[in-house]
Amino acid sequence: MPESTDVADAAAEAASYERLVERMLRQLNMGHGLDELLASVFDHLADVVPSNRIGVALLEEPAHVLRLVGCRSDGDVKLKIGYAARVEGSTLAPLLETGEPRIISDLDEYLRHKPASSSTELIVREGMRSSLTLPLLADGKPIGVIFFSSREKNRYKARHAELLGRLASPIAIGVEKTRLIGQLQQSNEELARANSAKDDFLDTLRLEVDKQTEQLRRSESRYRLLVEMGQVVNSSLDMRQVFRHAAVQIRKHLNCDRVSLLLVSGRATSRHGFALEFNGDRHHWAEIPTQPLPGSAFDWVMQHRVPQVVRSLKEAQAFPEDRRLFEVGYGSKVYLPLLSREQSVGVLGIVSRKEHQPDQWDLELLREICSQLSIALDNASAYSEIDRLKSELEQQNVYLRDEIRTDHDFGNIIGDSPAMRQVRVAVEQVALTDSTVLILGETGTGKELIARAIHDGSARRENLMVKVNCASLAPSLIASELFGHEAGAFTGATERRRGRFELSHHGSIFLDEISEVPAETQVMLLRVLQERVIERVGGSEPIDVDTRVIAASNRNLKTAAEEGRFRDDLYYRLNVFPIVVPPLRERREDIPALLNHFIGRFSARMNKSITRVDRRGMEVLMQYDWPGNVRELENIIERSMIISRGDTLSLDASWLSGSVVSGGIASSGESLGGDMSFGGSGFSGATDGSYGTLAEIERQAILDALERCGGKVYGHDGAAAALGLKPTTLYGKMRKQKIKTSRQHE
Repeated sequence: MPESTDVADAAAEAASYERLVERMLRQLNMGHGLDELLASVFDHLADVVPSNRIGVALLEEPAHVLRLVGCRSDGDVKLKIGYAARVEGSTLAPLLETGEPRIISDLDEYLRHKPASSSTELIVREGMRSSLTLPLLADGKPIGVIFFSSREKNRYKARHAELLGRLASPIAIGVEKTRLIGQLQQSNEELARANSAKDDFLDTLRLEVDKQTEQLRRSESRYRLLVEMGQVVNSSLDMRQVFRHAAVQIRKHLNCDRVSLLLVSGRATSRHGFALEFNGDRHHWAEIPTQPLPGSAFDWVMQHRVPQVVRSLKEAQAFPEDRRLFEVGYGSKVYLPLLSREQSVGVLGIVSRKEHQPDQWDLELLREICSQLSIALDNASAYSEIDRLKSELEQQNVYLRDEIRTDHDFGNIIGDSPAMRQVRVAVEQVALTDSTVLILGETGTGKELIARAIHDGSARRENLMVKVNCASLAPSLIASELFGHEAGAFTGATERRRGRFELSHHGSIFLDEISEVPAETQVMLLRVLQERVIERVGGSEPIDVDTRVIAASNRNLKTAAEEGRFRDDLYYRLNVFPIVVPPLRERREDIPALLNHFIGRFSARMNKSITRVDRRGMEVLMQYDWPGNVRELENIIERSMIISRGDTLSLDASWLSGSVVSGGIASSGESLGGDMSFGGSGFSGATDGSYGTLAEIERQAILDALERCGGKVYGHDGAAAALGLKPTTLYGKMRKQKIKTSRQHE
């Protein structure tokens, strides 16, 4: 998928960046200067984004000019080291003031609009066509700029600015280090000269050296932490695992006592999270329960997008979280926003048992940590959402495949008897509402078709109707199937699973055989009907579901409720709009229409043309009581179609009375449909009225078809097509009957 490719590319670029930063820090520690640093950036930048030219210009005061102090290029250099330009009134002035990068996608076009820019003219003469300019900041103040140039137009995008912008910090460190070393050397020379006149200068020299050394050590430690954090956030897509590693690193460098992560999802009005609390070398995991957003410190930080610093929780408790932290022994805190793609994704909390501890913490470093952590959390959330959607689509596909195999349009409710007209009226009345419907009727009367007609006639028709046969589910698993479960809820529950109520969100759920639901699950169903809320098995978080419930049963639920086998409160919740589907024996006038419908369906499927049913066969169909209702009628018609030949439907009366031998062929009696046939092969029964076993009939039909087709199995003129079978199915039957595949058959 495109999103997965973009995430993979971004992860590869981030990994290359981390390697480059780590190498640059090593070079800084080894004492390499600015030229070596630029050479390293130029040589390794191809792993992040190709650049043909890199230049560094530093700000000189008090003249306030930018002077080019370093340059690396893969071609002739026109803009040479030493070139200087005033900042005031130039296009670089806003960059130094705001700290924001600048991308020029077409240098030729830019030069046409600003012909006075001599620096642009020089790099265009070098063959450069696009550029990315990044400010260099030290202690929050601008000290210069770094230029990345490419021979390609439109080479740089916003993500390159974001990624390459993070390279500016190590380069700024290199520049500052060079300055500090120069200042240190100058101080050493001055102190050495003064030492001959006054020995007290030696102490001053030592103090200055220690100060500068400590600054360098802190700088090294600061950016070593950033490199380690980069490795941590790219090591996993599991949000909790990333947070655990990050919290340990933060604790190591800041000596805090608690690190927390607070999150909010979508349009939720509450937040939740987790924390690591430290006690010496040990730490333990703490879940932060769901809490309302309004009036919370979390909400304040999310809205204002700036850190919230409380130096003394004893003196300032403006939010409920402050009071709770103070009550359990904490003295100070810092809450920092986590921002990704201009969106607030959460809040990072750092807490200490000591008061005024935030004064010792590097807030700028914490902001950079939050930037890295935000990207990791955003990636983890994106992958989690992809996995969730993938799982949801896989589950929905199961139902959609089943829907494809099922004929369920409103036209399948066949019949124009008074009883069926009442059913149609009831369906039309209730379809456009969201009321719960209870469909009652004997087995085989078509209750699922009624449910489908209600769903298709409703405003929910564009969403799923999830079908659940409650009788087919084990009592121990039915709650998990309906409401889902959390990972670890029971043995074998290795991951979170969405239930069928969640799958039917904004759609309908059809609970067939509702009378078979266990008593403990009936309580959960009652809550869904009353509150439209479910809880996954093993979970405690309520989940809102917007689904219409359609239930069906072939039993008398009222009697079951009176006898204590079914909850009477659940019965009354289900019995909002009952629809009783009449049995076939009470609407015999619909049998001809049903007969025509089934003959039309099976004719297309079996490639036969049945146009009539003889009078005796129709009399049998009309007089039979049909204990299996429409489903039994459908099965009888399908069986009759299998053995029928010509244009007349063959029906054996013994099928209706129950005296049937193996395979559905009557053991005695005359077929009502005339001569019996098998699979359209033209094989007729014995003239003495004895048809033999089904296996013998099948074998002879296959042999006859092969003989007529010259032994050919495949193709439109092959035996498989003549028998209405797939070639693979026919081969299977031939192996079973021990019929050779040659063109000669006995």
